Amino acid sequence: MNCYACKSKKLYKFLSLGHQAPSDAFLTREELEKEEITYPLDVFLCEECFLVQLGYAVPPEILFNETYAYNTGTNNSLRANFKLLVDSLVERFKLSSKDLAIDIGSNDGTLLKNYTSHGVKILGIDPSGATKLAIQDGVPTMETFFDEKSAKAAKKKYGQASIITSTNTFAHIHNLDSTMQGIKLLLSPKGVFVSDSHYLLDMIEKMQYDWVYHEHLRHYALKPLQTLFARFDMEIFDVEHIQAGHGGSIRVYTAHKGSHPISKNVANLIAQEEKAGLYKKSTYERFAQQVAQTKLELLKLVTDLKTSGKRIVGIGAPAKGNTLLNYCKLDTDLIDYLAERNTSFKIGKFSPGLHIPVIDEKEMYTNQPDYGLLLSWNLAEELMPKLRKSGFKGKFIIPNPRPRIVD
Repeated sequence: MNCYACKSKKLYKFLSLGHQAPSDAFLTREELEKEEITYPLDVFLCEECFLVQLGYAVPPEILFNETYAYNTGTNNSLRANFKLLVDSLVERFKLSSKDLAIDIGSNDGTLLKNYTSHGVKILGIDPSGATKLAIQDGVPTMETFFDEKSAKAAKKKYGQASIITSTNTFAHIHNLDSTMQGIKLLLSPKGVFVSDSHYLLDMIEKMQYDWVYHEHLRHYALKPLQTLFARFDMEIFDVEHIQAGHGGSIRVYTAHKGSHPISKNVANLIAQEEKAGLYKKSTYERFAQQVAQTKLELLKLVTDLKTSGKRIVGIGAPAKGNTLLNYCKLDTDLIDYLAERNTSFKIGKFSPGLHIPVIDEKEMYTNQPDYGLLLSWNLAEELMPKLRKSGFKGKFIIPNPRPRIVD
Protein backbone atom coordinates (compact mmCIF):
# COMPACT_ATOMS: atom_id res chain seq x y z
CA MET A 1 0.00 0.00 0.00
CA ASN A 2 1.30 3.44 -0.99
CA CYS A 3 0.28 6.91 0.16
CA TYR A 4 -2.18 8.52 -2.26
CA ALA A 5 -0.36 11.88 -2.13
CA CYS A 6 3.39 11.17 -2.00
CA LYS A 7 3.55 7.42 -2.83
CA SER A 8 5.48 6.59 0.37
CA LYS A 9 5.09 3.12 1.89
CA LYS A 10 5.62 4.47 5.44
CA LEU A 11 2.03 4.24 6.68
CA TYR A 12 1.08 3.95 10.33
CA LYS A 13 -2.30 2.49 11.42
CA PHE A 14 -3.65 4.60 14.28
CA LEU A 15 -7.38 3.76 14.30
CA SER A 16 -9.45 0.66 13.60
CA LEU A 17 -13.26 0.80 13.52
CA GLY A 18 -13.55 -2.91 12.78
CA HIS A 19 -15.02 -4.59 9.71
CA GLN A 20 -18.09 -2.76 8.42
CA ALA A 21 -20.47 -2.94 5.48
CA PRO A 22 -20.44 0.13 3.19
CA SER A 23 -22.32 2.78 5.13
CA ASP A 24 -24.75 3.75 2.36
CA ALA A 25 -25.57 0.14 1.40
CA PHE A 26 -29.07 0.00 2.92
CA LEU A 27 -30.76 -3.37 2.46
CA THR A 28 -34.20 -4.41 1.26
CA ARG A 29 -36.07 -7.07 3.23
CA GLU A 30 -35.12 -9.66 0.57
CA GLU A 31 -31.44 -8.73 0.84
CA LEU A 32 -31.47 -9.50 4.57
CA GLU A 33 -31.49 -13.18 3.62
CA LYS A 34 -28.23 -12.87 1.69
CA GLU A 35 -24.70 -12.73 3.07
CA GLU A 36 -23.59 -9.16 3.72
CA ILE A 37 -19.98 -8.36 2.84
CA THR A 38 -17.95 -6.26 5.26
CA TYR A 39 -14.61 -4.56 4.73
CA PRO A 40 -11.89 -3.33 7.11
CA LEU A 41 -12.29 0.26 8.28
CA ASP A 42 -8.74 1.09 9.35
CA VAL A 43 -7.20 4.56 9.24
CA PHE A 44 -3.54 5.20 8.45
CA LEU A 45 -1.20 8.19 8.71
CA CYS A 46 1.52 8.71 6.10
CA GLU A 47 4.70 9.33 8.07
CA GLU A 48 6.23 11.25 5.14
CA CYS A 49 3.52 13.77 4.10
CA PHE A 50 0.94 13.23 6.92
CA LEU A 51 -1.99 12.38 4.68
CA VAL A 52 -4.69 10.52 6.65
CA GLN A 53 -6.16 7.69 4.57
CA LEU A 54 -7.99 4.38 4.70
CA GLY A 55 -5.95 1.22 4.38
CA TYR A 56 -8.52 -0.56 2.22
CA ALA A 57 -10.44 0.83 -0.75
CA VAL A 58 -13.78 -0.82 -1.49
CA PRO A 59 -14.17 -1.04 -5.30
CA PRO A 60 -15.99 2.16 -6.35
CA GLU A 61 -18.46 0.14 -8.46
CA ILE A 62 -19.79 -1.28 -5.17
CA LEU A 63 -20.09 2.10 -3.43
CA PHE A 64 -21.38 4.38 -6.18
CA ASN A 65 -23.95 2.61 -8.34
CA GLU A 66 -27.64 2.68 -9.26
CA THR A 67 -28.65 1.95 -5.67
CA TYR A 68 -26.51 4.72 -4.11
CA ALA A 69 -28.88 6.24 -1.56
CA TYR A 70 -27.62 9.80 -1.13
CA ASN A 71 -29.20 12.85 -2.73
CA THR A 72 -27.53 16.23 -2.27
CA GLY A 73 -30.82 18.11 -2.62
CA THR A 74 -32.18 16.66 0.64
CA ASN A 75 -29.57 18.53 2.75
CA ASN A 76 -30.79 22.12 3.24
CA SER A 77 -27.45 23.32 4.62
CA LEU A 78 -25.60 21.96 1.59
CA ARG A 79 -28.12 23.46 -0.83
CA ALA A 80 -27.62 26.90 0.69
CA ASN A 81 -23.85 26.40 0.76
CA PHE A 82 -23.80 25.43 -2.93
CA LYS A 83 -25.70 28.57 -3.94
CA LEU A 84 -23.27 30.77 -2.01
CA LEU A 85 -20.32 28.92 -3.55
CA VAL A 86 -21.54 29.28 -7.13
CA ASP A 87 -22.47 32.95 -6.68
CA SER A 88 -19.01 33.68 -5.25
CA LEU A 89 -17.23 31.77 -8.05
CA VAL A 90 -19.19 33.61 -10.74
CA GLU A 91 -18.34 36.98 -9.17
CA ARG A 92 -14.71 36.26 -8.26
CA PHE A 93 -13.68 34.68 -11.57
CA LYS A 94 -15.98 36.80 -13.77
CA LEU A 95 -17.78 33.80 -15.28
CA SER A 96 -20.17 34.35 -18.20
CA SER A 97 -21.93 32.50 -21.02
CA LYS A 98 -18.58 31.78 -22.71
CA ASP A 99 -17.42 29.77 -19.67
CA LEU A 100 -17.98 26.10 -18.83
CA ALA A 101 -18.38 24.88 -15.24
CA ILE A 102 -17.94 21.17 -14.52
CA ASP A 103 -18.93 19.41 -11.30
CA ILE A 104 -17.22 16.11 -10.42
CA GLY A 105 -19.60 13.86 -8.49
CA SER A 106 -22.51 16.09 -9.48
CA ASN A 107 -25.16 13.79 -7.94
CA ASP A 108 -28.66 15.20 -8.57
CA GLY A 109 -27.34 18.44 -10.12
CA THR A 110 -28.12 20.63 -7.09
CA LEU A 111 -24.87 22.62 -7.33
CA LEU A 112 -24.83 23.04 -11.11
CA LYS A 113 -28.39 24.38 -11.29
CA ASN A 114 -27.17 27.52 -9.49
CA TYR A 115 -25.14 28.51 -12.57
CA THR A 116 -28.13 28.70 -14.93
CA SER A 117 -29.30 32.13 -13.73
CA HIS A 118 -25.79 33.43 -14.55
CA GLY A 119 -25.84 31.94 -18.07
CA VAL A 120 -22.76 29.78 -17.46
CA LYS A 121 -22.58 26.48 -19.40
CA ILE A 122 -22.65 23.40 -17.15
CA LEU A 123 -21.71 19.72 -17.15
CA GLY A 124 -22.01 17.08 -14.44
CA ILE A 125 -19.95 13.88 -14.26
CA ASP A 126 -21.18 11.20 -11.83
CA PRO A 127 -21.71 7.40 -11.90
CA SER A 128 -24.49 7.13 -9.29
CA GLY A 129 -28.24 6.61 -9.71
CA ALA A 130 -28.84 10.19 -8.54
CA THR A 131 -27.88 11.46 -12.01
CA LYS A 132 -31.33 10.41 -13.27
CA LEU A 133 -32.81 13.30 -11.26
CA ALA A 134 -30.24 15.72 -12.71
CA ILE A 135 -31.01 14.66 -16.28
CA GLN A 136 -34.77 14.98 -15.63
CA ASP A 137 -34.07 18.56 -14.50
CA GLY A 138 -32.18 19.32 -17.71
CA VAL A 139 -28.65 19.24 -16.28
CA PRO A 140 -26.20 17.88 -18.93
CA THR A 141 -24.60 14.88 -17.23
CA MET A 142 -22.09 12.17 -18.15
CA GLU A 143 -23.10 9.05 -16.22
CA THR A 144 -19.62 7.74 -15.48
CA PHE A 145 -16.70 7.99 -13.07
CA PHE A 146 -14.44 11.00 -13.50
CA ASP A 147 -10.96 9.98 -14.64
CA GLU A 148 -8.52 10.72 -17.45
CA LYS A 149 -10.64 8.81 -19.97
CA SER A 150 -13.94 10.59 -19.19
CA ALA A 151 -12.07 13.93 -19.01
CA LYS A 152 -10.79 13.40 -22.56
CA ALA A 153 -14.34 12.64 -23.73
CA ALA A 154 -15.69 15.74 -21.95
CA LYS A 155 -12.97 17.96 -23.43
CA LYS A 156 -13.67 16.68 -26.93
CA LYS A 157 -17.43 17.32 -26.66
CA TYR A 158 -17.62 20.41 -24.41
CA GLY A 159 -14.14 22.02 -24.43
CA GLN A 160 -12.03 23.10 -21.45
CA ALA A 161 -13.55 24.36 -18.21
CA SER A 162 -13.02 27.68 -16.46
CA ILE A 163 -14.19 26.11 -13.19
CA ILE A 164 -14.15 22.50 -12.02
CA THR A 165 -15.74 21.76 -8.65
CA SER A 166 -15.58 18.67 -6.49
CA THR A 167 -17.67 19.15 -3.38
CA ASN A 168 -17.49 16.37 -0.80
CA THR A 169 -16.27 13.97 -3.50
CA PHE A 170 -12.54 14.65 -3.92
CA ALA A 171 -11.74 12.48 -0.90
CA HIS A 172 -13.83 9.61 -2.32
CA ILE A 173 -11.85 9.02 -5.50
CA HIS A 174 -9.86 5.78 -5.61
CA ASN A 175 -7.89 6.29 -8.83
CA LEU A 176 -6.58 9.67 -7.72
CA ASP A 177 -3.70 9.97 -10.19
CA SER A 178 -6.02 9.41 -13.18
CA THR A 179 -8.45 11.96 -11.73
CA MET A 180 -5.67 14.52 -11.32
CA GLN A 181 -4.57 13.94 -14.93
CA GLY A 182 -8.20 14.49 -15.97
CA ILE A 183 -8.48 17.75 -14.03
CA LYS A 184 -5.19 19.02 -15.45
CA LEU A 185 -6.37 18.15 -18.98
CA LEU A 186 -9.83 19.74 -18.66
CA LEU A 187 -8.79 22.93 -16.90
CA SER A 188 -8.28 25.96 -19.15
CA PRO A 189 -4.91 27.81 -18.78
CA LYS A 190 -6.33 30.18 -16.13
CA GLY A 191 -8.98 27.71 -14.96
CA VAL A 192 -9.59 26.92 -11.29
CA PHE A 193 -10.25 23.61 -9.55
CA VAL A 194 -12.26 24.08 -6.34
CA SER A 195 -12.56 21.19 -3.91
CA ASP A 196 -14.62 21.08 -0.72
CA SER A 197 -13.67 18.22 1.58
CA HIS A 198 -14.36 17.36 5.17
CA TYR A 199 -11.51 18.95 7.12
CA LEU A 200 -9.10 16.82 9.14
CA LEU A 201 -8.67 19.60 11.72
CA ASP A 202 -12.40 19.49 12.53
CA MET A 203 -12.41 15.71 12.60
CA ILE A 204 -9.62 15.63 15.19
CA GLU A 205 -10.73 18.58 17.34
CA LYS A 206 -14.47 17.73 17.36
CA MET A 207 -14.18 13.93 17.66
CA GLN A 208 -15.84 13.34 14.30
CA TYR A 209 -14.61 9.75 14.00
CA ASP A 210 -17.98 8.78 12.48
CA TRP A 211 -16.88 10.70 9.40
CA VAL A 212 -14.67 7.68 8.69
CA TYR A 213 -16.44 5.34 6.28
CA HIS A 214 -15.53 3.52 3.11
CA GLU A 215 -16.51 6.35 0.75
CA HIS A 216 -14.06 8.67 2.49
CA LEU A 217 -10.70 7.29 1.43
CA ARG A 218 -8.79 10.35 2.62
CA HIS A 219 -9.13 13.09 5.25
CA TYR A 220 -7.36 16.23 4.13
CA ALA A 221 -5.13 18.79 5.74
CA LEU A 222 -3.42 21.41 3.58
CA LYS A 223 0.22 20.27 3.41
CA PRO A 224 -0.55 16.78 2.03
CA LEU A 225 -2.75 18.42 -0.62
CA GLN A 226 0.14 20.68 -1.61
CA THR A 227 2.28 17.55 -2.00
CA LEU A 228 -0.38 15.91 -4.18
CA PHE A 229 -0.98 18.88 -6.50
CA ALA A 230 2.77 19.57 -6.91
CA ARG A 231 3.15 16.15 -8.58
CA PHE A 232 0.84 17.39 -11.35
CA ASP A 233 2.44 20.82 -11.74
CA MET A 234 -0.47 22.51 -9.98
CA GLU A 235 -0.57 24.63 -6.83
CA ILE A 236 -2.99 25.79 -4.16
CA PHE A 237 -3.46 29.56 -4.41
CA ASP A 238 -6.22 30.09 -1.84
CA VAL A 239 -8.03 28.22 0.91
CA GLU A 240 -11.02 28.71 3.23
CA HIS A 241 -12.04 26.86 6.37
CA ILE A 242 -15.83 26.78 6.17
CA GLN A 243 -18.47 25.60 8.63
CA ALA A 244 -21.30 24.38 6.45
CA GLY A 245 -23.26 21.29 5.55
CA HIS A 246 -21.07 18.51 6.86
CA GLY A 247 -19.59 19.98 10.03
CA GLY A 248 -16.40 21.70 8.90
CA SER A 249 -14.82 21.68 5.44
CA ILE A 250 -11.66 22.84 3.74
CA ARG A 251 -12.28 24.66 0.46
CA VAL A 252 -9.16 24.61 -1.69
CA TYR A 253 -8.58 26.69 -4.83
CA THR A 254 -6.02 25.09 -7.16
CA ALA A 255 -4.73 26.03 -10.60
CA HIS A 256 -1.90 25.40 -13.04
CA LYS A 257 1.36 26.45 -11.39
CA GLY A 258 2.06 30.18 -11.64
CA SER A 259 -1.34 31.11 -13.11
CA HIS A 260 -2.73 32.81 -9.96
CA PRO A 261 -1.11 34.82 -7.13
CA ILE A 262 -0.94 32.87 -3.86
CA SER A 263 -3.05 34.22 -0.98
CA LYS A 264 -1.61 34.56 2.52
CA ASN A 265 -4.56 32.37 3.65
CA VAL A 266 -2.52 29.31 2.59
CA ALA A 267 0.42 29.94 4.93
CA ASN A 268 -1.93 31.10 7.71
CA LEU A 269 -3.95 27.87 7.66
CA ILE A 270 -0.82 25.70 7.58
CA ALA A 271 0.41 27.56 10.68
CA GLN A 272 -2.93 26.78 12.38
CA GLU A 273 -2.62 23.10 11.45
CA GLU A 274 0.90 22.92 12.81
CA LYS A 275 -0.20 24.56 16.06
CA ALA A 276 -3.03 21.99 16.38
CA GLY A 277 -0.52 19.13 16.02
CA LEU A 278 -1.73 17.77 12.68
CA TYR A 279 1.87 16.99 11.73
CA LYS A 280 2.68 15.02 14.90
CA LYS A 281 2.10 11.28 15.25
CA SER A 282 1.15 11.66 18.93
CA THR A 283 -1.96 13.70 17.97
CA TYR A 284 -3.40 10.68 16.17
CA GLU A 285 -2.53 8.23 18.94
CA ARG A 286 -4.36 10.48 21.41
CA PHE A 287 -7.35 10.80 19.06
CA ALA A 288 -7.67 7.00 18.82
CA GLN A 289 -7.70 6.70 22.62
CA GLN A 290 -10.44 9.34 22.85
CA VAL A 291 -12.51 7.55 20.19
CA ALA A 292 -12.39 4.31 22.20
CA GLN A 293 -13.38 6.16 25.38
CA THR A 294 -16.31 7.91 23.65
CA LYS A 295 -17.58 4.56 22.36
CA LEU A 296 -17.63 3.08 25.87
CA GLU A 297 -19.41 6.14 27.31
CA LEU A 298 -22.12 6.12 24.62
CA LEU A 299 -22.71 2.37 24.84
CA LYS A 300 -23.05 2.62 28.63
CA LEU A 301 -25.44 5.60 28.39
CA VAL A 302 -27.74 3.89 25.87
CA THR A 303 -27.60 0.50 27.62
CA ASP A 304 -28.45 2.07 31.01
CA LEU A 305 -31.44 3.91 29.50
CA LYS A 306 -32.70 0.76 27.78
CA THR A 307 -32.28 -1.31 30.94
CA SER A 308 -34.41 1.23 32.81
CA GLY A 309 -37.24 0.68 30.28
CA LYS A 310 -36.73 3.68 28.00
CA ARG A 311 -37.47 3.60 24.27
CA ILE A 312 -34.68 4.93 22.05
CA VAL A 313 -34.76 5.62 18.31
CA GLY A 314 -32.18 6.94 15.89
CA ILE A 315 -33.04 10.28 14.29
CA GLY A 316 -31.88 10.22 10.68
CA ALA A 317 -30.01 7.53 8.78
CA PRO A 318 -26.89 9.29 7.45
CA ALA A 319 -23.89 7.26 6.31
CA LYS A 320 -21.86 8.59 9.23
CA GLY A 321 -24.52 7.24 11.59
CA ASN A 322 -23.83 3.71 10.41
CA THR A 323 -20.15 4.04 11.26
CA LEU A 324 -21.14 5.12 14.77
CA LEU A 325 -23.88 2.52 15.26
CA ASN A 326 -21.72 -0.37 14.03
CA TYR A 327 -18.57 0.68 15.89
CA CYS A 328 -20.46 1.26 19.16
CA LYS A 329 -22.58 -1.90 18.63
CA LEU A 330 -25.89 -0.04 19.07
CA ASP A 331 -28.10 -2.73 17.55
CA THR A 332 -31.84 -3.47 17.39
CA ASP A 333 -31.81 -4.53 21.06
CA LEU A 334 -31.02 -0.89 21.90
CA ILE A 335 -32.34 1.20 18.97
CA ASP A 336 -35.94 0.55 17.83
CA TYR A 337 -35.65 2.13 14.39
CA LEU A 338 -34.09 4.97 12.39
CA ALA A 339 -36.49 7.81 11.51
CA GLU A 340 -36.13 9.52 8.13
CA ARG A 341 -38.08 12.26 6.33
CA ASN A 342 -40.83 10.92 4.08
CA THR A 343 -38.89 11.82 0.91
CA SER A 344 -35.99 9.50 1.79
CA PHE A 345 -35.08 6.57 -0.47
CA LYS A 346 -34.00 4.70 2.67
CA ILE A 347 -37.51 4.24 4.14
CA GLY A 348 -38.54 0.59 4.12
CA LYS A 349 -34.92 -0.56 4.07
CA PHE A 350 -32.55 -1.73 6.82
CA SER A 351 -29.27 -0.23 7.95
CA PRO A 352 -26.04 -1.90 6.81
CA GLY A 353 -24.47 -4.22 9.36
CA LEU A 354 -26.99 -3.99 12.19
CA HIS A 355 -30.18 -4.15 10.07
CA ILE A 356 -32.07 -1.49 12.01
CA PRO A 357 -35.33 -0.69 10.14
CA VAL A 358 -35.63 2.76 8.54
CA ILE A 359 -39.14 4.19 8.78
CA ASP A 360 -41.03 7.42 8.13
CA GLU A 361 -40.40 9.94 10.91
CA LYS A 362 -44.17 10.47 11.38
CA GLU A 363 -44.13 7.28 13.50
CA MET A 364 -41.79 9.11 15.89
CA TYR A 365 -44.39 11.87 16.35
CA THR A 366 -47.39 9.52 16.58
CA ASN A 367 -45.83 7.05 19.02
CA GLN A 368 -43.30 9.16 20.90
CA PRO A 369 -40.03 7.50 22.06
CA ASP A 370 -38.31 8.62 25.26
CA TYR A 371 -35.01 9.43 23.54
CA GLY A 372 -33.79 10.23 20.05
CA LEU A 373 -30.15 9.54 19.19
CA LEU A 374 -29.21 12.37 16.85
CA LEU A 375 -27.05 10.70 14.20
CA SER A 376 -26.48 13.95 12.27
CA TRP A 377 -25.19 15.41 15.53
CA ASN A 378 -22.95 17.87 13.68
CA LEU A 379 -26.20 19.66 12.71
CA ALA A 380 -27.72 19.42 16.21
CA GLU A 381 -28.28 23.16 16.69
CA GLU A 382 -30.15 23.33 13.37
CA LEU A 383 -32.10 20.07 13.77
CA MET A 384 -33.28 20.15 17.40
CA PRO A 385 -35.52 23.25 17.06
CA LYS A 386 -37.01 21.84 13.83
CA LEU A 387 -37.75 18.50 15.48
CA ARG A 388 -39.38 20.25 18.45
CA LYS A 389 -41.48 22.35 16.08
CA SER A 390 -42.56 19.16 14.27
CA GLY A 391 -43.74 17.72 17.59
CA PHE A 392 -40.88 15.60 18.99
CA LYS A 393 -41.29 15.47 22.79
CA GLY A 394 -38.46 13.14 23.82
CA LYS A 395 -34.95 13.97 24.94
CA PHE A 396 -32.00 14.10 22.55
CA ILE A 397 -28.83 12.06 22.84
CA ILE A 398 -25.86 13.85 21.26
CA PRO A 399 -23.15 11.19 20.75
CA ASN A 400 -20.05 13.31 20.07
CA PRO A 401 -17.63 14.89 20.96
CA ARG A 402 -18.72 13.47 24.35
CA PRO A 403 -22.09 11.72 24.80
CA ARG A 404 -24.69 13.95 26.48
CA ILE A 405 -28.45 14.26 26.91
CA VAL A 406 -30.32 17.42 25.92
CA ASP A 407 -33.83 17.91 27.34
